[in-house]
Amino acid sequence: MLKDKLKQQSIEALKNHDSKRVEVLRFLVSLIDKKELQLPVGQMTEGDEVSVLRKELKNKEEAKTLFAKGNRNDLVDQMDYEISIVKEYLPKETSEEEVTKIVLQIIEEKGNNFGLVMKEVMAKLGGAVDGGLVSRIVKEKINQ
Repeated sequence: MLKDKLKQQSIEALKNHDSKRVEVLRFLVSLIDKKELQLPVGQMTEGDEVSVLRKELKNKEEAKTLFAKGNRNDLVDQMDYEISIVKEYLPKETSEEEVTKIVLQIIEEKGNNFGLVMKEVMAKLGGAVDGGLVSRIVKEKINQ
């Protein structure tokens, strides 16, 4: 599971005296632990872990934008560093062309119901795609 990998990497970073990396990795582990507490015992899946990391990536990107608007370059650099670490542990994202192909296929099967199409696409692709991208593509294709 991803949490175990994060814990192992934080131990290695600690041995290498990389305190910034240790801090970020431990924070990610704590987010996954928090999510795990919200679920029934033993129900945490790797998909849940990936969704936690995706949410944190989105939060960090939003924070970076706000810091940039406030001319806080030191914090922008910190967010860039943290974003790069989070991205290391996320699966490779599905390309926009692949998502479009899957969206069109599901629209053919299920019709033009936005909610149903979104649900099917996200279930099929899991953590390998950003929900915002899927939403945009589904809206485009339904409105065509």
